[in-house]
Amino acid sequence: MHPMSLTDWEQSVIERVDAWKDKLVTLCRGLVRIPSFDRETRGEAESAYLVGKHLEPFKISTEFFKSHSSIENLVATLKGAKDGRRLLFNGHIDVVPPGRLDDWSVEPFGGDVKDGRVYGRGSVDMKGGVAAMAMALCVLKDLDLPLKGTVILNVVGDEERQGDLGTTWCIDNIWEKIRADVAIVGEPTGTGALGRTLCIGEKGPVWVKVSTKGRKAHGSVPLMGENAITKMIRFLTALLERELPTVPPPLERGVLVKQIAGVMGIDSAALELLLAKNDSLKPLQAVLEALTKTTLNVGTISGGVVANVVPDHCEVELDFRILPGQSPQTITAFLNELASDLGLANDFEVKVLSAFEGTSVPDFENDLLATTLQTTSRELAGRTIFFMATFATDGRLLRKAGIPSTVVYGPGNGALAHKADEYISIEEMVTATKVYALTAIRYLGLDE
Repeated sequence: MHPMSLTDWEQSVIERVDAWKDKLVTLCRGLVRIPSFDRETRGEAESAYLVGKHLEPFKISTEFFKSHSSIENLVATLKGAKDGRRLLFNGHIDVVPPGRLDDWSVEPFGGDVKDGRVYGRGSVDMKGGVAAMAMALCVLKDLDLPLKGTVILNVVGDEERQGDLGTTWCIDNIWEKIRADVAIVGEPTGTGALGRTLCIGEKGPVWVKVSTKGRKAHGSVPLMGENAITKMIRFLTALLERELPTVPPPLERGVLVKQIAGVMGIDSAALELLLAKNDSLKPLQAVLEALTKTTLNVGTISGGVVANVVPDHCEVELDFRILPGQSPQTITAFLNELASDLGLANDFEVKVLSAFEGTSVPDFENDLLATTLQTTSRELAGRTIFFMATFATDGRLLRKAGIPSTVVYGPGNGALAHKADEYISIEEMVTATKVYALTAIRYLGLDE
């Protein structure tokens, strides 16, 4: 799928990545073999050291920054022939726990290779992406390309725990080391049937705890008390029936449908018809809804003591996902207004547990990094569509910190993340390495 328009330098990159395929696989397998989900161990530090060890023979400037006794954040810097633009690669090497071992058909931290895949916890989320980014740096340095700018690799821990000791720590403590004009976060953006996506933004999670108060009484005379659970039922029933506050999304539904229809080789009207009538496309319908509207999940509910006591307290935890341009305060104001409308204001409380605003690349269709990366991916990986991430990434932190042109693009199918028998395609890692390296050349330019 290589284009005919590759320059000599770009062709050299392609050939070198292909020649170093085994090095790439070795690095990915080595990272997977390090359990890096528990702060009580040093898995996140050891993973960062392994990446550094891989960069060492190429004499790439590498530094480690301790944010916790078990976490080292790596910064590797490849300076070009001139001081120009700065491109940041960001990736995390912490993983979620493996879960029930009986659910796995392979050793979760074995790094097994079979059927052209590397298996193991963290292979797709996102040690495969980190390996590809590190290899891209090595290829650029080994070929001694005269880049008119700087490429920075920031390998962090703690992403699965919201990033306070990873990307956030780096922003707060070593910003000058990672400061860049643009950034690529290497989370997996493959989707299986839809092929390759390039995520230009993500929604913001707003987690709240809603409480209703009542008055205790004996269950045999319930009207002597005030039932907090029945108040909560009234509130939740009204909440689920009411339209949630929203704003126009960065990618309108029509734009998404048009892109997806193009991948499927049909027109938009045909796809809309399929979405309406084909039950097998319900997951796609759900994704389209999630990417274009505010969503709500009722996650937990608790209240009462025993059946014969009128409960005086009930609480639920709600997960809202808001679009870029919305604030968490919009949600809390909406909930308080609803409670007031129901006459529950005096017995109602909202507490924000965690909140992030959604972010996206401004004017992404004309953004130099986004368009360069999309063109390069189309040439090397096939059809690549603009998309939004349905999950939270460290991209949101970098955009808020001052790198608004931060996109998410990486090897592997994101649907495999956090599951048993997680794996990443070796061929996808190879292709991503090429895309990263060529994007760096095309964005930064060469001093020829």
